[in-house]
Amino acid sequence: MITTPSWPQLAAPLLNAIALLLALGFHRNRAVMVLAILTCASLALGGFGHVLPVERGMEAARMFAPCLLLGAAAMPERRLRARRNLVLLGLLAIAVWLTLMAPAHIWPGLREAFPLGWLPWNSGTVAAGLVLVGAVFCMVRWIIQRSPMDAALSFVLVVSGIALLPSMQAGASSDLLAVAGAIALFAILLFSYNMAFVDGLAGVPNRRSLDEALTRLSGDYAVAMIGVDHFKAFNDRHGHGAGDRVLKAIAEQLKLTRGGDPYRYGGEEFCLLFTGARARDAAQACEDLRARVAKLRVPVRSVPSGKRSPKAAGAAPAEVKVTISIGLARRANNSGDASDVLKAADRALYKAKAAGRNRVVDK
Repeated sequence: MITTPSWPQLAAPLLNAIALLLALGFHRNRAVMVLAILTCASLALGGFGHVLPVERGMEAARMFAPCLLLGAAAMPERRLRARRNLVLLGLLAIAVWLTLMAPAHIWPGLREAFPLGWLPWNSGTVAAGLVLVGAVFCMVRWIIQRSPMDAALSFVLVVSGIALLPSMQAGASSDLLAVAGAIALFAILLFSYNMAFVDGLAGVPNRRSLDEALTRLSGDYAVAMIGVDHFKAFNDRHGHGAGDRVLKAIAEQLKLTRGGDPYRYGGEEFCLLFTGARARDAAQACEDLRARVAKLRVPVRSVPSGKRSPKAAGAAPAEVKVTISIGLARRANNSGDASDVLKAADRALYKAKAAGRNRVVDK
């Protein structure tokens, strides 16, 4: 029987389509493929509007979506027009065409063949199992590569797999696919926020976040500028990979600083903001930070002269010591704006470096 789709049935393709457009904008191409398949599956569950019976749409979602989702989850991240992606999109187009155009006498044969019709289980069980295998692919990739998008896709696929279980009716499946679309949408928005406001290397808010925070400062506050001592010479000797490890290690220490909000200012420089009552203890917090960093030993591989890569033959493993210099400035007598305090902290940082480094200068 042909029915008009309900709001939940419209919500599922709408949420997945919006997430698809955002994934396109941020070039998350594996997510694009997964969401394109889920958008079509959501439309099928709604009978593609009033074009075909909902029962056939449910059957089509269980027949075609699982193998396509498994293929999209298993493929490595590639440019959108890579051959594998184009093949997958072509198969999706064929699945949509068969769903809409396959004659009634051919459809039972297709239903028996897909997905993996030779297996002795209900097609819904097989469908859910294939999608859950795809979720495992994404979860393993997240564990190995620490890609937040793969973690989100694993949850999206788990919910989608549940939606295809044989016990699910079309309405309940549409609700679950709407949840899957909402998860994907939230993950992509979070990803876009992190791209804009979080430093990808250090894992702390970036310069843009700092500029935003400075515009909101009022009352008592203190600003500390932190620079890694002799960082250029360190990079020249040990390589940029070792330099990145040093920056990550120092960023972790900044996160432990009592009362300070850490930011990556740029290059080898970081910033801490102390607001309200916390500003009174900023000098001691900065001294504690300096002492902790001075005790750090960062594992590196020293690069012999003439070698381009830290992994080059002859690289010797070692643990190196690094130090930081800190310049601290406060808002004086409730006057002056945050940019002036930041400049004062920067001047104090240069004084700390000129005085021999590995010290805190409190202006």
